Amino acid sequence: MNNLFLKLNYLIPPEISHHLFINILKYNFVRQKFEHKNLEVNLWGKRFKNPLGLAAGFDKNAEAINGCLNIGFGFVEVGTVTPKPQVGNSKPRVFRIPEYQAVIQRLGFNNKGIDFFMDNIALHKKKSKNAIIGSNIGKNKDTSDYVLDYCYLLKKCEEFSDYIVVNVSSPNTPGLRDIQKKDMINLLLKELHSKKSKKIPLLIKISPDINYSDLENICDVAVKEKWLNGIIVSNTTTTRESLKNKPIKNSWKIRENGGLSGPPIFDISNTILSKTFRLTKGKIPLIGVGGISTPEDAFEKIAFGANLIQIYTSLIYQGPWVVPKILKGLSSLLAINGFKNIQSAVGHKVK
Repeated sequence: MNNLFLKLNYLIPPEISHHLFINILKYNFVRQKFEHKNLEVNLWGKRFKNPLGLAAGFDKNAEAINGCLNIGFGFVEVGTVTPKPQVGNSKPRVFRIPEYQAVIQRLGFNNKGIDFFMDNIALHKKKSKNAIIGSNIGKNKDTSDYVLDYCYLLKKCEEFSDYIVVNVSSPNTPGLRDIQKKDMINLLLKELHSKKSKKIPLLIKISPDINYSDLENICDVAVKEKWLNGIIVSNTTTTRESLKNKPIKNSWKIRENGGLSGPPIFDISNTILSKTFRLTKGKIPLIGVGGISTPEDAFEKIAFGANLIQIYTSLIYQGPWVVPKILKGLSSLLAINGFKNIQSAVGHKVK
């Protein structure tokens, strides 16, 4: 079934394939799980059955939460959602790079808006209160006040979300990454911190292309000001240097604008992850995302400072079966390397 799924997947344009995948999960056609005591994580007062989550961008409208949990994820992050619905950038806007099992995309926060999004999360929470769901929020492309957008989304998401992620790192919304700069991000985080309820963890998702001074500032306000409860490292990259190691059949694709994800971003995101762990001195929970496709990749993310990890692109190339594969392998790697659990392995490679 795995091979048939993947063959059909490659024959269909990326966005149509993604729509079909969402529907497969929405109707719970795939059910699987792997559990082991050494994979459990306790964070923000919540018990994660395992550290592997679904990254934002896959289920933008929170339509397939139950199906995503049923394929073995320990938590699911939905979105990015904006206050008003928006169609995103013009098509084509998703490009597969199979030689690297990578993707370049410039979707541009296409979603059905916060009301549709929250109706779906509320419905799921009424059925399953134990599911851990994160809401990833972003400003509308045409907004005149980015702070207002994020504050509005925060208040809308608080009731039914287990954590909220401020996405200021997508390369596909003009000017969004500028919000990572000191003056803009400090204004936003201070305002969000003052408006949020005390119980909801607030995280920020950063770019792998972030400059060191901006990273240093974000880590500083997280630790000293306590405006953040976690940092997600990282979003997609606009660089293409990691695609120059072998020939690409449709080489024109790498000249397309957009964010690159998949294995080529693994080392780039790990570099930022280890810097973030070092700057925060391990005091702030980190979620590592970017290029994970094997158990070894997952173990390395944790070794560089991640308390939790997320995948997306490897689902495209390996299907839902990649989830138990990573979990089984990760559990074994922890035991082989003498670690009792995830927490004991966090950051052990950071010097």
